[in-house]
Amino acid sequence: MTMYIHRGGTLHSELTSTKDRRANHSSAAPTRSRWWLVTASAGAAVLALAACSSSPGTPAATTGSRGTVARQANNGTTSSQDRLGNPAGVTIRFADQLKDIQTIVMANNALQGAPYSVDWSQFTAGPPIVAAETGGSVDLGVMAETPTIFAQAAGDPIEVVAVSEGSPESTPFSIVVAPSSAIRSVSQLRGKTVAVQEGTTEQYILVRALQEAGLPYSSVRIDNLNIVAGEAALESGRVDAYVTSEPLTSLMVEAGKGRVLPGGSAGTHYLQYITASRSALANPDKRAAIVDLITRIFKAETDDAKNPTQGVQTYVKTYGVPLAVAQRAAASVSILPAAISPSTVEYQQQEADTFQQLGLIPNHIDVNGLFDRTTNQQIMAAWNAARGGS
Repeated sequence: MTMYIHRGGTLHSELTSTKDRRANHSSAAPTRSRWWLVTASAGAAVLALAACSSSPGTPAATTGSRGTVARQANNGTTSSQDRLGNPAGVTIRFADQLKDIQTIVMANNALQGAPYSVDWSQFTAGPPIVAAETGGSVDLGVMAETPTIFAQAAGDPIEVVAVSEGSPESTPFSIVVAPSSAIRSVSQLRGKTVAVQEGTTEQYILVRALQEAGLPYSSVRIDNLNIVAGEAALESGRVDAYVTSEPLTSLMVEAGKGRVLPGGSAGTHYLQYITASRSALANPDKRAAIVDLITRIFKAETDDAKNPTQGVQTYVKTYGVPLAVAQRAAASVSILPAAISPSTVEYQQQEADTFQQLGLIPNHIDVNGLFDRTTNQQIMAAWNAARGGS
């Protein structure tokens, strides 16, 4: 799930006071870069995180580089480095986005009996999570697919180990304009200024929406703003449109501060990835804990999906939004665990090729190198066993 917040609301207050910082250490007891498009402010936040986020007694991971870990994940074979060790006593440092995964895990008591602990960090987008994984201050992170494309283009040492897919009829993303705006369709964005954070899935949403409307990406002016600044820019009239996500969209619409353009998410598919640093994957004990933790996350997400009332209440708890907003927002983000499949890779390659053709990444990349199929197979085997082999 991509987590965004409402200015002036509970999570906005939390964001402004805790930007991309290390959360309190959470035990397993029952409770839930090199980055060439990162802005200077995001980079500063990551440097601060790397400098102060290690828990006492926990050594910082060694910064990795592409090619450091010789692994055989992509051809499905298992090397000695792919074998699972003993997770007992391990601490997994998880880069979450505004307590999304942490809240789901805690709400479903998902860590009960786990022999390892989880140290949660809170971020606001994928790019700084990639930078934290690259810098060695976290082991795992959650994000949509777009940041991983820019990470691979930059040579950052991360891999996708788990995937959740949204249903074709649901999407959390929207292009929003002011209620009084004369803009009624994406095709009317030509020559307008659009707020979007570069290197995020919102950027790809805009690229595809413009393509579907017959407009080149160059036909709009981009204001590279984060989620909070983007909403403020729309309200002040600095920009004409804003690419955003739930629950922010529903909050803006309900408050009379925004109107959704039809077709704003045309031609896109919602993917959520869990990525891991190569240094973490090279540690057999951490790998074992990673496989078990993601299995538990999958179960918690599935339990929420099976119980819509619980899922909505989790959304309210996570974001501090009204029930009606949570109901609309939760309905737009229906995701379930999925194996890394040819269709996943194909979609990722098409997106990467699009960014390369637009000159937003410098060279062609083969996205196959991003996916750790061996770890994913271990996760899916554990997940299938946990749900009775179905």
